[in-house]
Amino acid sequence: MENEEEDKNSKKELEDKEKIRNYFEQIAQSKKAPVAKDLVQLKHVEVKKQKISPETLDLANTLKGQLLEHDQFERLTNDELTILESFTNKRMTLSRIAIVANQSRIPLGIEPYKKADLEKVLSNLISKGYLEEEQIEGNVVYILTERGKYRIQ
Repeated sequence: MENEEEDKNSKKELEDKEKIRNYFEQIAQSKKAPVAKDLVQLKHVEVKKQKISPETLDLANTLKGQLLEHDQFERLTNDELTILESFTNKRMTLSRIAIVANQSRIPLGIEPYKKADLEKVLSNLISKGYLEEEQIEGNVVYILTERGKYRIQ
């Protein structure tokens, strides 16, 4: 008898669970919202390349010509660029320039700048108008010109 009652109870529990599961499935199906991709209809769009107007083409050629002339005048070697970019202040002494310029060279295994080489590169930069040189209290101070500031930026 007990077995029969247990069987009835377990069957009733299974039926109740099935009813609850069916109920939740019905609720879930009724609440399913359409996905965005089902709501949107995509259309193919033709893309045409934009044509360049003659005025724009003339302007571009003019600017390109000016840039080439400007770049040829400002042709700098790697050493000159490195030293010019090592300027952290507007005014720097030779020793400070050497420290900053050599900071990146030594860890890479590149031989650091020697004083004579550094002075030669600095004199080239002075002749090209990127730097100026002044004697202040017995020390030579290199001053970054407006042209030098522009080149670094």
